[in-house]
Amino acid sequence: MKPQRVRGIIEYDGKFLLVKNSGSNGFWCLPGGKVNDDEDIVSALMREIIEETGVAPTIGNLVYVHQFSHDNKLGLPEFYFEITNGVDFVHLDISKTTHGQIELDEIGFIDLATLTEELRPGFLITELPDLIGSRYTEPTRVRILWYTRGMSQTIFDKIV
Repeated sequence: MKPQRVRGIIEYDGKFLLVKNSGSNGFWCLPGGKVNDDEDIVSALMREIIEETGVAPTIGNLVYVHQFSHDNKLGLPEFYFEITNGVDFVHLDISKTTHGQIELDEIGFIDLATLTEELRPGFLITELPDLIGSRYTEPTRVRILWYTRGMSQTIFDKIV
């Protein structure tokens, strides 16, 4: 199966938790990372957020799926989930994490209106506030299949 990435949208007091990965050439992104071959996307997000922040996320709805393209080449698909326990991430100490000091140059809650550096993907600067919060009152089944050479594999199946 082609690898994917997962990202957590963590909001607190109108600001979003953003990370600047080591070697990222100075851009910000949402916390998260690659899905390992033996993981589903929810387990991978849980692992990635804990590795980077030391805090166990409460994973909410899948709110967006995005696939980058650069120079006519498709990148890894990214699955964006809302994290509902933003208050738990307010006082982070990445020196107490397994990967924070290794993988991150900076981490913090940032007001998007005052962000002067690049945020990737770029659409998040205007769209991120609208991606969080429940828009639906009825439960919905989200099932994502990955098709390769005529065969499908379920990579996510959850009632949200």
